[in-house]
Amino acid sequence: MKSLIKYIKFFISLTLFFFGSLLQLIPIFLFKINLDTASDFTRTSLTVFSNIIIVIILILMYRKDLIKGFKDLKEKKASPLGIGFNYWFFGLMIMVFSNFIISLFNQGGTSTNEESIRVIVNNFPVLALLSIALISPIIEELVFRKAFREIFENKWIYLFTSGVIFGGLHVFLSPIHSFVDYLYLIPYCSMGIAFAYMYYKTNNILVPITMHVMHNTLNVVSTILLAGAII
Repeated sequence: MKSLIKYIKFFISLTLFFFGSLLQLIPIFLFKINLDTASDFTRTSLTVFSNIIIVIILILMYRKDLIKGFKDLKEKKASPLGIGFNYWFFGLMIMVFSNFIISLFNQGGTSTNEESIRVIVNNFPVLALLSIALISPIIEELVFRKAFREIFENKWIYLFTSGVIFGGLHVFLSPIHSFVDYLYLIPYCSMGIAFAYMYYKTNNILVPITMHVMHNTLNVVSTILLAGAII
């Protein structure tokens, strides 16, 4: 019965991740929003709305694990967050180095995913902080780390599957313009594997969630500061 519940949660998690955007239909119908004439702010707000609903459902699904994670952080003398930080920093170094090498072939450009994020951050910094820095990391960690860990018990299969699918989606869900775009699998997958490994080592889902929130917050804030945007 427990195994069945795990698979059901896994299926629900993936369904929410891939089809959760359909939740935007709720405010669209309620407020009779015309997407053909809707502003970029309205479209971005609809995305934030659907993500908020998704994260609420996921938190309710995995509330016991989240509560256990909070207790674990309070009781352990050697903080699991310290372990998570070490793996995050290692993954970050691989990400930075690989991005630098790829930029040499891409004439200093960035990934399509990164470009789309910068557009949102520059135009709607507050929504970006809410969605990209907070909500998205929680969703991605509960799906690609928590849900995947319950299905893939083998360490290496879990790390590979969690990291590669996570990284692949960041690349393939954005337009591919050239072969260079495929190289961005390296930085994204390396960070995905780092998040997966810190969860495997600590068995506390709050560790990768915290590190992911920190990672995205640093990214969003640095983009805001470099662009001179005012929150």
